[in-house]
Amino acid sequence: MNAARLFLAATLACVSASAAPINTDTALPVRKGELLWREQVRFLKAEDATRDLEVIAAPSVLVYGFTEKFALIGITPYLDNSFKAGGVERGDHGLGDVTLLGRYQVFQLDRPGETFRAQLLGGLKFPTGRDDESESLGRLPQPLQLGSGSYDPLVGGVFTWQQLRWQVDFDVVYKINTEANDFRFGNTLAHDAAFEYRLLPRQLPERGVPRFVYGVLELNGVWAERSKLSGHDIGASGGYTLFVSPGLQYVTKRWVAEVSVQLPVVQELNGGQLKTDFILAAGFRIQF
Repeated sequence: MNAARLFLAATLACVSASAAPINTDTALPVRKGELLWREQVRFLKAEDATRDLEVIAAPSVLVYGFTEKFALIGITPYLDNSFKAGGVERGDHGLGDVTLLGRYQVFQLDRPGETFRAQLLGGLKFPTGRDDESESLGRLPQPLQLGSGSYDPLVGGVFTWQQLRWQVDFDVVYKINTEANDFRFGNTLAHDAAFEYRLLPRQLPERGVPRFVYGVLELNGVWAERSKLSGHDIGASGGYTLFVSPGLQYVTKRWVAEVSVQLPVVQELNGGQLKTDFILAAGFRIQF
């Protein structure tokens, strides 16, 4: 069931209204006074012969540019967790934990036809989602709860190199999970790399701003420590997962539509955890 929590650890994706990765952050700036809204639906499937896990996450993201270098990001996810085993289904749905992040540009180098940007980010996940839900079989296992019940800080960095037809992005985000309900999820380290290439139009027109189609290819990895219950390690928790994630984007001046599939290529998990079959993601971004 920890597949669901690793899935949620990787939803801090990029927030830009231009061509950008789908599951990776970007260091492209948000202009002062600009507001971006991103809506996405993500579906995770994991199953074996006796167990089935499905998670739907719909993170709503708002980004506001306070200055040319500093932006504030708020993320509120809607979650639907469903776990089936032995003919019994357990789960819950509703709003999850809210995350607030600040992102500050620390490096910029512009050349004709290209730019290099680097940003630092930091923030806190707040325990706004339900973390004590029970049903006929008793209290839900902590990985199936909508919230963790804990305040969890995050720190990271992002780098982008953009040229006229293509762009590469890298990010790394470390999340420190604290204890609540006598339970502590293991700390996570998410790392991502992405390449975006303009497929259409092949040649830019002399006048006007056309609409674009971009191909996106990403590598998205999440490593997690073992979780702890009453101070003791949980054997079937933690490990490392790496996805290869192809996708497509349709980009206009004010909005972006996108779709991606994440396929696991490495799943080194501790104990008898469910392994992820795939993750589907689709969404849009609007610039105000």
